Amino acid sequence: AYAQQACEKLFEYPTILYFSSFNDVFNAVEKGMCQYGILPLENSTAGSVTQVYDLMEQHAFHIVGACRLRIDHCLLRKKGAKGPITRVVSHEQALRQCSDYLESHPLYTAEPMKNTAVAAEYAANAQEDDVAVIASAVCADIYGLEIVEENISNVQNNFTRFICIARDLKVYPNARKVSIMFNLPHAPGALNNIISRLALAGVNLTKLESRPIPGREFEFRFFFDFEADLHDPAIADLIAELEKRTERFVFLGAYSE
Repeated sequence: AYAQQACEKLFEYPTILYFSSFNDVFNAVEKGMCQYGILPLENSTAGSVTQVYDLMEQHAFHIVGACRLRIDHCLLRKKGAKGPITRVVSHEQALRQCSDYLESHPLYTAEPMKNTAVAAEYAANAQEDDVAVIASAVCADIYGLEIVEENISNVQNNFTRFICIARDLKVYPNARKVSIMFNLPHAPGALNNIISRLALAGVNLTKLESRPIPGREFEFRFFFDFEADLHDPAIADLIAELEKRTERFVFLGAYSE
């Protein structure tokens, strides 16, 4: 439901297809089934969505847009359900974002699922009445659930950053954010050299994420987001220089947010 809101924020009158996993979204875009895909990348409370970062290495795509969306989690259950709630299902990010609420209800057992939509559908079809779901209020309408409690996030200013991906590289007007992915030599100062080069260029680094490289002991892949105008020749030269300094370099996209 939140991805739907992000899609509607980025596009006017979109036709939306729903998939049950992040990998399915990547596949649909990569194979041309969908022109664009919407994925959550990070949350202001729970941090990065690491599954999405790990899948970035496995698929061919480009980031063409992004937006930030306020997340207001609710506790929902099947209409007419009686008795106490003992199980709460949702995506692991939503469970983390509502950890204070869950801790204040020690009888609740949290169970992670693929995403909030799958969890909402599960709660709606559960045979037992003790199942509830943490999801958007929109899910109550979609799946015929009722709201037990609203605004249960740890903090009220709870935002998730969504990215819009496409198969082909497109740079739209007003693109002021650049995302790159790269591997570095396993040597002292390798990461510092990259960060220092950005600082010398006067570039504002807004995100640094590292993920383990499978099969390589304690070596990491890096993701950088920084503010820059790709049409500036100095920035184009900077990106070319960064590519030469890294073992493997992938330009993920330039876009507006």
